[in-house]
Amino acid sequence: MNRYRYLILSLVLLCCTLQGMAQRQPVKGHIYDSQTRQPLAGVVISDLNEHEITRSDIKGFFQVPGDEVKEQLMAALAGYKKQIIRVQAAEIVLNVQMEADAVRLNEVRIAGYNENKTSKETAGSVGLITARDLNRGSAVSFQSALNAIPGVRMDQSTLSEARISIRGNGVRAAFGIRNIKIYVNEIPVTEADGTTRIEALDVNSIGRAEVIKGPASSIYGAGTGGVINFQMQRSPYQEQSLEASALFGSYGLHRLATTYRSGGDQMNSYVSYGWQEYDGYREHSKDMRRFLTGNFQFFPSDKRIVTLLLNKTTQYSQIPGSLTQDQVNANPRQANASNLDKAAGRYQTWTRIGIGQQYRFNEQFSNTTSVFTYFYDLNHPLPYAYIRNFYQSYGGRTRFSYDPGFDLLPTRFTVGAEFNEGLTKGAQYVNNQGKEGALNANTDYRNTLYSVFYQSETTLSQKTTLTLGLSYNSLRYNVKDYLKPVQTGIKEFDPQASPRIAISHNFAEALSLHASVSSGFSPPSSSEVKNVDGSINPVLQAEKGWNYELNAKGNLLKSRFAYDFSLFKLDMEGELIAQSVQQGITIYNNAGKTSHDGVELALSYQFIKEEDRSWIINLRPFASATYSDFKFKDYQTLNAQGEVTANYNGNRLTGIAPWMINAGVDIETRNGIYLYGNYFYSDRLPLNDANSAFNEAYQVFNAKIGYKRQFISCFEINVYAGLDNITNEKYSSIVSLNAAGFGGAQPAYYSPSPKRNSYAGVNLKYLF
Repeated sequence: MNRYRYLILSLVLLCCTLQGMAQRQPVKGHIYDSQTRQPLAGVVISDLNEHEITRSDIKGFFQVPGDEVKEQLMAALAGYKKQIIRVQAAEIVLNVQMEADAVRLNEVRIAGYNENKTSKETAGSVGLITARDLNRGSAVSFQSALNAIPGVRMDQSTLSEARISIRGNGVRAAFGIRNIKIYVNEIPVTEADGTTRIEALDVNSIGRAEVIKGPASSIYGAGTGGVINFQMQRSPYQEQSLEASALFGSYGLHRLATTYRSGGDQMNSYVSYGWQEYDGYREHSKDMRRFLTGNFQFFPSDKRIVTLLLNKTTQYSQIPGSLTQDQVNANPRQANASNLDKAAGRYQTWTRIGIGQQYRFNEQFSNTTSVFTYFYDLNHPLPYAYIRNFYQSYGGRTRFSYDPGFDLLPTRFTVGAEFNEGLTKGAQYVNNQGKEGALNANTDYRNTLYSVFYQSETTLSQKTTLTLGLSYNSLRYNVKDYLKPVQTGIKEFDPQASPRIAISHNFAEALSLHASVSSGFSPPSSSEVKNVDGSINPVLQAEKGWNYELNAKGNLLKSRFAYDFSLFKLDMEGELIAQSVQQGITIYNNAGKTSHDGVELALSYQFIKEEDRSWIINLRPFASATYSDFKFKDYQTLNAQGEVTANYNGNRLTGIAPWMINAGVDIETRNGIYLYGNYFYSDRLPLNDANSAFNEAYQVFNAKIGYKRQFISCFEINVYAGLDNITNEKYSSIVSLNAAGFGGAQPAYYSPSPKRNSYAGVNLKYLF
């Protein structure tokens, strides 16, 4: 018997010893920004009592000693939400992903300059949008979130048309977005000829967006307006869930969506399908979307991250067109008669596939590379034509970073390249009341863009950094006209070098000061290089600009008060002017210079934080203001024969409001109730180059209230309702600049925006 007792006792002691050894096994891993995939340094790893155990190094690596390992650990870093880490017995290598804190954006790491620095430390004016900013409203448009960034303006009156401008660049686009480069997960959305349509992006699937203002980032090549870098949503770390959502609103708005999330250490998956319809505020303005998005991130080793993006969107939109002032006064909900008669609309399907890899060869050398293909088919009846296009592009982007470890003047170098080639097979027909008539144009465009870039970041002192950058860009249009072979030809723009120099000094948490000088250029799109007869304009050149900027950012009052102040001067040369020479025919000319001088200010103050342990866990007012003194300096209009017809020197730049103000407040309570309020003011702006017609100033108030709570441990519910344009303001957000009235008719400038409208919705999430 004693022998058995000793045997049993020995087995018990052995099990306890093995269990103790297992518990003492160290846990290691890496910590990344969940959206940008950048490693996060200085993350504090602690137990739930906030006893610090270790911190992540410059590569985001951390290791917890075996005797400090707990079932739950906590990761904390300024600018990011605290992350609870559940440690499984068999898990010893973790890939922790942290989400940005939407109320401390000055501390969030910026990807757009490849410096792995916070927004406050970055030498450049950058605006940040998080999923929370997008969800302050109904989340069917980017408009309210982008308009909260000083210097940025998005105009949208119907869901079928949108225009984005940054510091005045892009406001003169005849359709879509130009002068601004747009990326999704480092994959270009902007076509090779510089035009962009963002209708393919599901607002609800966006996790974050960085907005770089002006030609301030060397690593994205050409562009005078700036860069918008969208990141698709990623699943919260260690969450596996299935969510169903429904939204209903005024004017026939309804949306249903399903989302699957899985945030593991070896794979992060986000898959969403959305179905959205909107009857529209105006006659002939229905919009239907179908979104399918898959965003995947794989961690095959501690040196490698692989990403995969799959996106397919279908859109069927009617286009109501612009109205004259008399028509707006009579009935703002009517459609333009020509648009109605010709059944104007846009019917298209986009498909985008991209795969990327981040690879760290060693502590000093790393690479990020992505390849993509993007195609869509377009069925586009217009008042004066019926267009059918098929577009396909492919390309790639690569970036190498090297830190040689200099003892004197430590410097990190970045070199890279981007290639994008797009083929458009286009046919244009006579529009017979919404049906194809006789073929009057059949043209193929092969547009090729490449850019190579360099950037170095040198630490001059512990608090001072010098950044040097240079991009070299080339663009070529190869046009083949099947009906008029004489108009076949090539338009090749002279390669352009765009330099940048910036210096940054971080005085303290209260003040980080930056100064920069940069240049950029924006070639005309393939539709803008045509003469009246459809031939290529051989003398048309790219717009060029030099940007001079001072920027101050900081946090005060124990980091509760944040500010971002910019003073800039952007001098543009060779700016393109749109000239309506015949009904339905517009040509473009390089016709002068403009000065874009402005001031931008963003403020926020967090009166109450969650740590204050009050019933209200977040009380945060915020505001932004933009003053734009934009004028023509040497600006003349030309007729089809190249003769000067008007001189507008000294006039205000068309489409630019001198003042824009955005303000709001976020209130969140411990029991799940939240309230968001927002105010937007747009100053009076000129509608034409002559400054003889104006869109009057307007202001819009929006509000949203909701309740979000987790119950029965595995269910989370979010119920909300909102009211937009509370004061029932009459206004037009998007206007047709330099519209011409032919045959004595008034110019049709206005696209009236919806009056007071409401929405309500519910999201129900099941946590596995």
